[in-house]
Amino acid sequence: MFSPLKTAVGLFNRARLGFPRYYFHGAGGIGDDLICTTVFHELKKRGTSGIALATSYPGLFQNNPDVDQVLWHPRPRLNCWLREGLPIKRLSHAVCDPLRDADVPPPEHILTAICRLAGVKGQIKLRPYLFLTNAEMAAGRVGKNQVVMQTSGMSAPHPMRNKEWYPQRFQEICTDLCSDNTVIQLGSANDPKLEGAMDLRGKTTIRESAAIMANSRVFIGLVGFLMHLARAVDCRAVILYGGREKPEQTGYVANKNLYSPVECSPCWLRNPCDYNRKCMDMITVEPVLAATRDQINKFGTALEVETAQL
Repeated sequence: MFSPLKTAVGLFNRARLGFPRYYFHGAGGIGDDLICTTVFHELKKRGTSGIALATSYPGLFQNNPDVDQVLWHPRPRLNCWLREGLPIKRLSHAVCDPLRDADVPPPEHILTAICRLAGVKGQIKLRPYLFLTNAEMAAGRVGKNQVVMQTSGMSAPHPMRNKEWYPQRFQEICTDLCSDNTVIQLGSANDPKLEGAMDLRGKTTIRESAAIMANSRVFIGLVGFLMHLARAVDCRAVILYGGREKPEQTGYVANKNLYSPVECSPCWLRNPCDYNRKCMDMITVEPVLAATRDQINKFGTALEVETAQL
């Protein structure tokens, strides 16, 4: 039904933003918003201007030259009103099947999928971006030979048990690395604690975490936001994939992705598993340590980048 008030509000909102040409928002999660930077980077490379983004995480986009306007307000009701009447396009790569507690597998890499939704054509780079200041980079140097670890993603807005590895195995890796590295634990305050690590669980902002990663030799963790954040700041990573999803669907070629190709994988189930998560159990400590050493040996070299053609 036609609403004069909504039309007026939409016109007002476009005017206050300077009449951007494009309005976007992510699928809702912090990682979903971060990977939208791939879209904006590719659009800007093609001469597109006037990009506006509605987000709950404005810190991800500070100093980002690819985004012209960020739509955000700390008061939810006002934030909703400030987006009213805008032709916002949702960059979503996932569809959830609540009856199965599963995601529908994407037909291509998730970054390819959202670039396609935005109408990007040609060759794209499959990586996100986050831009840090020199002061932020300096503040992210908190120890010698930094290594970042994450032990759980269960404090995420949509926790998925099938992405989890074993706290005791993370501890074995931490103990091994502590002899000649400063191991830093990032993540939620509720994540299993690593003895011997610098405990920064729940103590850093998004950008502080990014700066620490940007100064680190490697990140060791799980599929999720911190994996994408590491790639956004050119930090190599070792990611415990198990068998829920394939690295070529959501990951990065610069990472060491430990995937278990068991008969039921990739299942894309979030929490249920009829096989006691054997895909994760198959990943033992030694291959993770071997992958970590390989990544540390590459520290300081340019990260490999996968491309796709649209």
